[in-house]
Amino acid sequence: MSGGKELSALIDLIYEAVLDNDLWPSVLIKLADAVGAAHVVMPSVDWRANIFATIAPLDDPDLVASYKEYWAFRDPLLLRATFRPVGEINTLDSLMLREEFFATPVYNEWWRPAQYSLATAGTSLVAEDRFSALVCISSPPGKDLLTDEQLRLFEAVARHLGRAVRINRRLWKLELANLSTTERIEMLPAGAMLADASGRVVLANGVAKAMLDARDGIFLCDGRLAVAGSPDALQKLVASCAQRSVGIGGPGGDINVPRERPRPPLHVTVAPLRSDTRLPDVPWIGFGSPVAIVTVTDRDRDRRRRQMNLRRRFDLTSMEAAFAAEILRGDGRKAAARRCGISDATAKTYLTNIFAKTGTHRQAELVGFLLGAAEAQGGET
Repeated sequence: MSGGKELSALIDLIYEAVLDNDLWPSVLIKLADAVGAAHVVMPSVDWRANIFATIAPLDDPDLVASYKEYWAFRDPLLLRATFRPVGEINTLDSLMLREEFFATPVYNEWWRPAQYSLATAGTSLVAEDRFSALVCISSPPGKDLLTDEQLRLFEAVARHLGRAVRINRRLWKLELANLSTTERIEMLPAGAMLADASGRVVLANGVAKAMLDARDGIFLCDGRLAVAGSPDALQKLVASCAQRSVGIGGPGGDINVPRERPRPPLHVTVAPLRSDTRLPDVPWIGFGSPVAIVTVTDRDRDRRRRQMNLRRRFDLTSMEAAFAAEILRGDGRKAAARRCGISDATAKTYLTNIFAKTGTHRQAELVGFLLGAAEAQGGET
């Protein structure tokens, strides 16, 4: 780089790219020019889902594709570099012995055909939540070492790249919060999640987080959403929401997830986002743009929640609350008694107590009163 003006222009472009993601390839090309590199890349790895992404504007697209599809998780340099401290400048020699690297398949079958030299350096920009993003440079073929000046310039620019990436991540999270408000997922009584096209959970409400932690029918498998009995089914429904053309029935769909008796199955619904807002796909965010809203209804959990609310609001005993919740199904006292495993005489006693505590006098009046109370509280009763 000929002077301070060019360096200042590059730094300005870096911060412009925070607000315009289409500028990042230009940023990398100017970085390569500044340090005299033939190659410059910004790779990222989501270790939870084993997803690799990169921006590599100077590399052959076919070689980039082959690295992404096969070599990324077989490259010892990448694996070692991602676990180095953020901001630390690493060269090939600081990561492994050259003789050791020469013996690796990735060096012989990808590195040399891609014309990467041994004069290579990189640094970690992000390392958190099993996610890593880096920037790496490599000199033209025939160069064995980067000069001190090249490394000094690279380190100076990398500091600004790291800061810009962190700002980019914060802005993306703010946009995600706005999208969450638009979709109202925190307001939903059911489990609700926003998922990207790979099936990774971008955002989840409290109910969904508890369901995923419990691994009771729905869970994360290698960082992606899955359901018991058919791990790929849910991912396929989510992926369909990102496709412009899908088969009969349109994008998304429903799955019933069976559980051990007598527990009812989970009901999972996948639908495209209603919002017109589309967040950018930025590699160092760790997720793609959300394409689907996934809702999970657990009738067993809903029943327990209704019982808890009935106990709290009307001072019912646990058995009275359980019986009142069954009465709400509207098929009569005897049917409710059977489901609760109590005699009809006991059911009559419970019903009398519930009438007294709710100020009602007939079964139909009780059902109407409880449903009205539930509506007033947003469906919580």
